[in-house]
Amino acid sequence: MNPSKESGKYAVKAFQTLGFNLTESIYQPKLRMPRHTHEAASFSLVLQGAYTENYEQKSRFCQPSTIVIHPPQESHSVAFSDTKSRILNIKINHLRYQQICEYSKVLNYPKSLLNKETIFLINRLYREFSRKDEVSALAVEGLILEILAEVSREKTAQEKLPHWVKEVEDYLRSNFAKSFTLEEIAEIADVHSVHLSRVFREKYGCTIGEFVRKLRIEFACRQIKKDAPISEIALAAGFADQSHFTRVFKSQLGITPTEYRKNANVL
Repeated sequence: MNPSKESGKYAVKAFQTLGFNLTESIYQPKLRMPRHTHEAASFSLVLQGAYTENYEQKSRFCQPSTIVIHPPQESHSVAFSDTKSRILNIKINHLRYQQICEYSKVLNYPKSLLNKETIFLINRLYREFSRKDEVSALAVEGLILEILAEVSREKTAQEKLPHWVKEVEDYLRSNFAKSFTLEEIAEIADVHSVHLSRVFREKYGCTIGEFVRKLRIEFACRQIKKDAPISEIALAAGFADQSHFTRVFKSQLGITPTEYRKNANVL
């Protein structure tokens, strides 16, 4: 393996097909990449490990099987967890980007997605990427387009979901620090709790509990960059105490809140 110009990053495999450059890279534990910009559109498939990306005024946590869309000129910084990460990055040339934009605007906005359909496609794409026989280029091209179509379809499907799904999301975003039961959320949506759980998972690729945990961690990440004590942030985010907050935070991001604050100040 040859290290790239970013210390701690190693490109291990590469493959090129019409309009797409695929590179599998390994990122060492706790690697920090300061804010940078990629000119071309691309998307990343997380194969192993986890990391947090800060982009615009937002952050997203990326775990295995997550698809991360990077529109042209997106600026972001990256903080990797304390375990080794592997990412398959697909860079899209300008002509191919224009062709895709004729059918979908999926590459024009930052987005991350994890659901069972895309997990299946990611696994197939990686097998073809690794195989590299006489028809792999054709298979890889088709699977890339199928993944982008699935991400586009997921967005369209969201627009057709019942109105109560957005109401539930808005409620969770406004009240993530509170304690509530699934039945209480079902009452807000005026649907059965089983139906609520199924539709919510279809839209967000996770349970309501996992979604709330993600909101709490995202809130905490924003607050940690400020000067508030960790104990106060823990309570404001809805955790029982600082110890509980630290355990959940480390399980999600691979580092403690104190370590995250130190790294954020560096970035």
